[in-house]
Amino acid sequence: MSEPIEAVLFDYGHTLIYFEERPHSALVGAYENVNRLLAETLEREVPAAQILIERVSQVVDDEIQRDYAAGRPEEVEIAAIYDVALRGLGLELEPDLIERVMELEQEGWLNSVHVGPHVVETLQTLRGRSLRLGLVSNAAYRPRLMTQQLRALGLLPYFDGVTFSSEVGVRKPHPEIFNDALRKVGVGARQALFVGDRVREDVLGPQRLGMRAILTREWRQEDDPGAADAVIEGLGELPAVVERLIAGPQAADTYNEVTSRE
Repeated sequence: MSEPIEAVLFDYGHTLIYFEERPHSALVGAYENVNRLLAETLEREVPAAQILIERVSQVVDDEIQRDYAAGRPEEVEIAAIYDVALRGLGLELEPDLIERVMELEQEGWLNSVHVGPHVVETLQTLRGRSLRLGLVSNAAYRPRLMTQQLRALGLLPYFDGVTFSSEVGVRKPHPEIFNDALRKVGVGARQALFVGDRVREDVLGPQRLGMRAILTREWRQEDDPGAADAVIEGLGELPAVVERLIAGPQAADTYNEVTSRE
């Protein structure tokens, strides 16, 4: 028999938020700030913002995407990637200055990140039902910067715990990233439900630990091999699904009989 659900853990990208294309004008502004910072700190001429975008920002993004596509479980050391890209332009920076470059770039990205239309309402509803909420995200950027993003989007107060792969050192579906999140929200795997948009990372990974898992298809449409405990087309459907799972198998059977006749 399944244990009662006491917590809901969420993926971040394409589950709670969605992205626009690279925000060129915002990144130009961000890298103009980077240019000024480096010129003042190094007391020398620094490549223009557009060159920094092409030779640093785009290079870092491409390297992260290649590493993710390779399927390695370990998260990248993002500062090292920035360091290599900056050195390619003859810029040898101290670690704290590289951190500031990353922070300025993330400020440029913020306007291209949007909270989904039913996210806040759904989080409020779940918290109103005394469920603990957690977030588990594959994110190469520092936990500090990702937490700043959550705060800027108004999402941070809803979560009892947040876990980023850059903090744990491994990505979903590695069990340790889920275990870290479960420890933070204070529940066991069988008391938790995971919600995300990728079958391998957000359905099969959590289920291997004993969690139940829901696949959302709001922004990404991965084929479900029948593994997910439920599939939703948008996060606004989640509270009703959670209610059915909390009510137990008998309620779920009743629901399935009703919907099959519709």
